[in-house]
Amino acid sequence: MQAPVTGTDFFKLLEKSGLLTQEQCQRVGQRYGLPQTQSPQQIAELLVTERVLTPFQAERLLEGRYRGLVVDGYRIREVLGFGGMGCVYIAEEPTGERKVALKVLSTEHALDAGMLARLKLEAAAGMKIHHPGIIRTHRLASTGAVHYLVMDLVRGISLHELVALHGPLKYSMACDIGLQAAEALHAAHQAGIIHRDIKPANFLVESSGLARVLDFGLAMIADTSDDEFSLSMVFGHDCLGTPDYISPEQSLDSRKVDLRADVYSLGATLFVALTGKVPFPDKSNKAKLEAQRTRPARNVCELKPDIPPEVGAIIQRMLEKDPARRYQTAAEVAEALRPFAVRKSIQFDFRELITLRARQAKARAEAAPRKSSAPRSSISNTADWLRTEGLEISSADSFSAAETPAARTHAPEIRRKPATPTAPASETGPRSGATSVNQPTSQPPLGWTLRITGRKEDQPLLRARNSVGKKPGSDIQLSGEGIDELHGRIDYLNGSWHYLHESTECPTLLNQHPCKRARLNHGSVLRFGRQLQVTLLHAAQPAVTGRPRKTLLWTFLVLILLLVAAVALALLRPDLLDALF
Repeated sequence: MQAPVTGTDFFKLLEKSGLLTQEQCQRVGQRYGLPQTQSPQQIAELLVTERVLTPFQAERLLEGRYRGLVVDGYRIREVLGFGGMGCVYIAEEPTGERKVALKVLSTEHALDAGMLARLKLEAAAGMKIHHPGIIRTHRLASTGAVHYLVMDLVRGISLHELVALHGPLKYSMACDIGLQAAEALHAAHQAGIIHRDIKPANFLVESSGLARVLDFGLAMIADTSDDEFSLSMVFGHDCLGTPDYISPEQSLDSRKVDLRADVYSLGATLFVALTGKVPFPDKSNKAKLEAQRTRPARNVCELKPDIPPEVGAIIQRMLEKDPARRYQTAAEVAEALRPFAVRKSIQFDFRELITLRARQAKARAEAAPRKSSAPRSSISNTADWLRTEGLEISSADSFSAAETPAARTHAPEIRRKPATPTAPASETGPRSGATSVNQPTSQPPLGWTLRITGRKEDQPLLRARNSVGKKPGSDIQLSGEGIDELHGRIDYLNGSWHYLHESTECPTLLNQHPCKRARLNHGSVLRFGRQLQVTLLHAAQPAVTGRPRKTLLWTFLVLILLLVAAVALALLRPDLLDALF
């Protein structure tokens, strides 16, 4: 992998990637007047601004990575999420008619029988079940080297992310999500499919409040004994699932369960949605599994007194140890929750979410690889990226019992971090390889301002976190072509300002160079769109912008004129000089 050095190198990589043909590359160069003498960064910036390439595509090409941007005719646009099996991308169909979600099995698992079985199970479930609450799979295919799924693209936030970012949900919203999930699971059960990995990370909620179930990679499907055997051989049959949500009987033998195991896991999921805590926050997986089998869960009303007792009783019945004492079908759960369910819209920034996921995926890819035969079971269940939002996941682990510690994910027991530098991950903390990000301090020092093109007065920076973009209510609201709704952030971290790029459509330049994340100093110039510039200044330091330069120039010119006048006077009227001296 060699990064392009010249403009010609960049266009060669662009052609090799399959995103554009040789003829299309030539037409693009002619249309935008791109001489081959321009740098790869300049060409990439222009093509992103003109929406010929996405920022993700341009970044990959600038790194010299042209493979994988087109998979079997599907053009990869950006990262949607990731997990232990591989990455999920937003992609364009070969016909260009619509965008889809493309789940690509990572190359390290291409020959892994267990991973292939999981992908096949997920595809079979997604193609067999036709229900609005379950993400539809359209095809399972392989190029020989790459195995992938084509699924409906859902622009949603996972229930795990929702609780992590906003805390416990109102009981009416949690009951509505539970109602929708129960109806979707009932459809799956009628089709002979048991999910076996119901948890907050495996639900996507759209802004309208519509919830969908995903990731049937551990599903038990009727008439698929070969795939079940493959899973058992690779992962073991005694305990497939996630310890924080697994039913007691599934923790003993994952092959001998029925639909009531999903009822239990849905109860544990709603417990988290309502309280922000897992039912059994024990340290080790062994202790968690033992608690699932022996200890009764606390009533959610004890943790949140505003929850109606009737809702608390529903969750308690779903979490009964004996399957015979639970609701016997998911349809019964849906009817029990219906009186308390209220559909509400949800506000979240999807662009920000996938930007954070992409950043986490990149950090994970760059980290030293850890071999693990069992991956994460969700595209968005890792919580490392939440640290960039000032949140911390508790040390209680939540990962598939068949997984090694290297593939851990985390239960959404959330608390705010103190405004101190991030400490290294503990032994029970994240193992993905991504580094933690320090949080903004509570109050930046006074005297810092932003000088924005076209504005008469500088804008003071009074907060440690400042959103930048066109979106109404942004701390630093900008306007113009080439500026995204949420373009980036300017944060005060550990005694200095930092810029963090968020947009996947529009670039940012720092001192004329593309910028993703960088430290800012007095005089740093950020460029947004084609002409808008934002300069960071501090009152106690000398000015560095064009205004003082003009003042210095005028001063110099005045001194020259005075000197010329003195010389002329000396030549023309020497008598006046004698009189003066």
